Amino acid sequence: MSGTGDILAAYDESAPPRRVPWLVAGGAGLLVLGLVAGVTYGVGALSGGGSQPETALPGGAFAFVKVDLDPSAGQKIDGFRFLRQFPALRDKLGGDDLRKVVFEEVAEGAGWQDVDFDSEVAPWLGQRVAVAAYPPPGGGGEASEPGVVVAVAVTDADGARQGLAKLAAAEEGSGRAGGRLGFFVTGDYALLSESQDLADRAAKDAAGSTLAEDSDFAGDLADIGDGVLTAWLDAGRMTDSLGLAAGGLGLMGAPTGLVGGVTGRSTYVARFDGPDAFELTGRVRDADTAGWATHPVRGLGELPASSVVAVGVDDGDELVSRAFASIQKSMAAGAAGTAMPDFDEMVREGERELGIELPEDIAALVGYDMVAALDGTDGDEIGVGARVSTDVARAERVLDAVTKASGGDLPLERRRVGDELVVASTPAQAGRLASVGTLGEKPVFSRALPDLGGAHLAVWVDVQGLASAIFGGFGSESAGEMDETDANLAPIEGVGVTVVSGAEGSAIFRLRLVTN
Repeated sequence: MSGTGDILAAYDESAPPRRVPWLVAGGAGLLVLGLVAGVTYGVGALSGGGSQPETALPGGAFAFVKVDLDPSAGQKIDGFRFLRQFPALRDKLGGDDLRKVVFEEVAEGAGWQDVDFDSEVAPWLGQRVAVAAYPPPGGGGEASEPGVVVAVAVTDADGARQGLAKLAAAEEGSGRAGGRLGFFVTGDYALLSESQDLADRAAKDAAGSTLAEDSDFAGDLADIGDGVLTAWLDAGRMTDSLGLAAGGLGLMGAPTGLVGGVTGRSTYVARFDGPDAFELTGRVRDADTAGWATHPVRGLGELPASSVVAVGVDDGDELVSRAFASIQKSMAAGAAGTAMPDFDEMVREGERELGIELPEDIAALVGYDMVAALDGTDGDEIGVGARVSTDVARAERVLDAVTKASGGDLPLERRRVGDELVVASTPAQAGRLASVGTLGEKPVFSRALPDLGGAHLAVWVDVQGLASAIFGGFGSESAGEMDETDANLAPIEGVGVTVVSGAEGSAIFRLRLVTN
């Protein structure tokens, strides 16, 4: 990280609020761009290879996202067939240049209405783009913001310089706050940031040490596999850099945040698995909460077949304890030198108000085996509940204490089933959870959760059933909203999420969306 200090020094905390460079502003469009994976360029260009954006970005980043418009041939073909199932995307796959689609979506907000994409952007714009986030100056803190550098692939360096200059001038002339877009073209990439000074410094630092040369980054990406979008997050570095502000960037790590805690590194890749499945898979390393489990999830497939959401976790009591300790550690580090209240004092206050012990009583509620489900078959009432293997007497004492603290406004149906406790929002849901169901016999359940047998945490979602449960019973206005999205929900049969907790702080994550 020898050159990182120069980049950080270029940030001025007194400057106007930072704007993310132009390609970042089209985040939603970039996601679609990545999912389509370049199929609109035609199957005649089925070739990968070429330099990657991490070879142009400086080292020292704590977060990285890359979209590849030139993945393997199989990914392009599968992506095309998969996405054509959705009416909202089908029209985008008719041959239009998706770079132009994204450009036009962000042009008005960026002040580029008068820039012609076909003549002034398309000739030099390449097929890969990445965004990297860096620690702010001054050691971070509650109000700190990360530095952002974007690497955009270019096919014509001179053309890129001329085209980016026109975009920067157009943006500046539009009167948008934040100053003039900075860029530096080097090799096959242009580095973009919020100022020319920062872009220049990013290029200088990258000449000394690139992100691709970071041993942790390179090792994590080496075994993640091929896909259309890749993301990487060093949660420990992010927390150290941003303190409590790191919570605002937690979305990127949300899929594995529970098992990764506030330490460790997460790597994700999005890919198509044939024409009827889309996956986001990931790995976590050096995490302080991973490795909590001793046996796979049990009983998820025995939940009611009418369940539209199902969740299962084994050794959840141990996971709660580890997650609590991780949060405690993070909060203590983030609050140092700030006016934030002491975490331990907040815990003690919560214990006094609720009449419980933390985290021990929460761990008792989760138990060593838990399955939970949401059911929408009771008309206007949605049934939610869980079946837990635990110290039933202690769990019931905790529920009594929480109910008392709420003033009695927490009506829950409870049932004992052997050494298990059933807790539900309705008597009907309690009855369903107390019986053996057949959710696991549904073919789509197995397709969405192919690795359930070895998973330590699993989630199942019937997308159409959930949408019907939420919108169907709440009046015609909500029902109308459901009708508008029905055509794009119709192809989706189910979504599955699994986490396998490994040894030495590792975990494997998979989110899988399957269509009919």
